[in-house]
Amino acid sequence: MKTVIAALAAVMLAPAAWAEDVVVDMQHDVSHGGGHGEHMVDQITDPGATAATGMFSFQPSVLRLEPGDKMVVLNSTGEHTVHSVPQLWPEDREPVKISNTPRTEVAFETPGVYGFRCARHGLYGMTLLVVVGDGGGVTDISEQIEAMRAGAKEKAAFRRLFQEYLDGR
Repeated sequence: MKTVIAALAAVMLAPAAWAEDVVVDMQHDVSHGGGHGEHMVDQITDPGATAATGMFSFQPSVLRLEPGDKMVVLNSTGEHTVHSVPQLWPEDREPVKISNTPRTEVAFETPGVYGFRCARHGLYGMTLLVVVGDGGGVTDISEQIEAMRAGAKEKAAFRRLFQEYLDGR
């Protein structure tokens, strides 16, 4: 009985936890990797988003690497996955399919533009663009985007990410 009373008191004495403007940061620190040439990518679910298109994301969603660097994917657990997109992936390289692992490394040796999606949330625009080196000289991915078997929101997300890359070069 004392435990129940203590729990109720804790809830009643912590009104800030119930405030509507409280933001819960569920993101890991992805600002640096665990080693040289490692770049962290987290998978985020934002419970405060007002629409599904803003709820699911990769952070960062555009990743710039040098040849030989590794992308370290965090939180491919639950419903989150990371799958390479065939139209933005070399035919001679094994596709990436990550699921149910808290941490996975993917190495990139060749300059180019590489696309990833969450198999479950890609339809909401949960996409990731990895640009290695100078992007392999790629200046347009319109044809690849149109060839994707994906919905309008996912295609629009790839267009936006590529434009973000071009604007930041």
